Amino acid sequence: TELCEQILANVGGKDNVTSAVHCMTRLRLNVKDKNKVDVDACKKIKGTVGAQFSGDQFQIIIGQHVSDVYPEFCTIAGLGTQAAIDENLDGAKEPFDIKKVPSKILDYVSQSIAPIIPIMMGAGFFKMFYSILGPSLLGLFTEDSDIIQSLYMVGNAGTYFLPIFLAWSASKKLNTSTAMALLLGVLLMDPNYEAIVAAGESFNFYGLFPMQLNSYSSSVIPILLSVWVLKYVYAFMQKHMPNSIKVIGVPFCTLLVMVPLMFCLLAPVGNWISMGLSSAITFIYDLAGPLAIALIGAFWPFIVATGMHGAIVQIALLNITAFGYDPVVLAGSNIAYYALMGMVVSYFIRAKGEEKQMASANCITLLVGGISEPSLFGILLRNKKAMVSQIIGGFVGGLVGGVLSVKVYVFATSNILTVLAYAGGEGSNFIYACIACAIAFAVSLVVGLVVGYDTNDEGAGLKNYKPRPKKAKAA
Repeated sequence: TELCEQILANVGGKDNVTSAVHCMTRLRLNVKDKNKVDVDACKKIKGTVGAQFSGDQFQIIIGQHVSDVYPEFCTIAGLGTQAAIDENLDGAKEPFDIKKVPSKILDYVSQSIAPIIPIMMGAGFFKMFYSILGPSLLGLFTEDSDIIQSLYMVGNAGTYFLPIFLAWSASKKLNTSTAMALLLGVLLMDPNYEAIVAAGESFNFYGLFPMQLNSYSSSVIPILLSVWVLKYVYAFMQKHMPNSIKVIGVPFCTLLVMVPLMFCLLAPVGNWISMGLSSAITFIYDLAGPLAIALIGAFWPFIVATGMHGAIVQIALLNITAFGYDPVVLAGSNIAYYALMGMVVSYFIRAKGEEKQMASANCITLLVGGISEPSLFGILLRNKKAMVSQIIGGFVGGLVGGVLSVKVYVFATSNILTVLAYAGGEGSNFIYACIACAIAFAVSLVVGLVVGYDTNDEGAGLKNYKPRPKKAKAA
């Protein structure tokens, strides 16, 4: 309670907070006036690891127990946990600003993808074990065995039905009709539509509008674009439909407009955007080669610290849905994670006293729990030699991974088992990834042990605050 009160006091009070959400480690606040937020004071609160603005959102890094803090904060701030996703609780419309359009787009995409990451991670592990146990690696089971077919069925569903999953999460983000959005997602996967595409013959929707014959399974942008337009079409129908026929008229007229609009315009445009982005990434990868992965391996933790990783990971998702794997972003960021592990372990070995206790907790949190923020803000960003260790280890490991052309096939948990994300294609890819990750860990560990750390540096460690005295209850 005192933690939440201190946070609320330093972000301008409850009148300045319009909404609150949280991820695995961060309390994320939308505020009316950014000038009322005291960022430095929030960093000094005991129980916080860091604080920063990411775009228009203020993020307070708390750790894995943020899910316990969140409901208490909402209670004190007078925010409902369900209503917290609304970015305009004060009822005022934000004036249009062309400069904010890119950040708004990235926010829409990332916030729509975030809720379905558990689906992709869970199904991804099935796909991973399908590759490890099947003929492509260990060969313990044949391709037609029941267990291999079961693993493939669940693993494939996680990405194949992506338009349906995204229809749900995007509708929640935009606060529009989830039922209508889900139907649009299902229509993109409908067997009748797939049969039309497979036939390869020209087709006019309603006999009037020519439709491109594209397959949208495992796609991302087509449904996100469609649900965004749905928000305005559905709101228009709700506003102008007579009350006497609204129950039937709104869904019918919404679909009457949206279905041909989606199939004939929005989905094809989204498909072009997806192919264009994937081609651009492929071009950069072909041009830079191993250096691209090496740079990501070296500097990924700093990208995470700025909060920009959420937008960049969307590129990896596009690659996985388009090609079945990601050869750049996740390929380099996973290697960077092992370099970070090596740095933290070496810091634990060299540290003394309270710093050693903090480092031991970070080792457990990072290697087992998969939470990197305490290590980023508690060690890496406040110690120059820790940065050197991370950068060298990540660069060397990334360079080896780039030379060996490693690829990531699934979203996997971020801990000591992260290397399993490279399983899914050829068996040699997994072996090469193990080599690259091991080199990143070893180089970062050795550099840290040799160079040492300035454990007495002043930094953004945890600091105490004096709780406000509680008011005495009236007799």
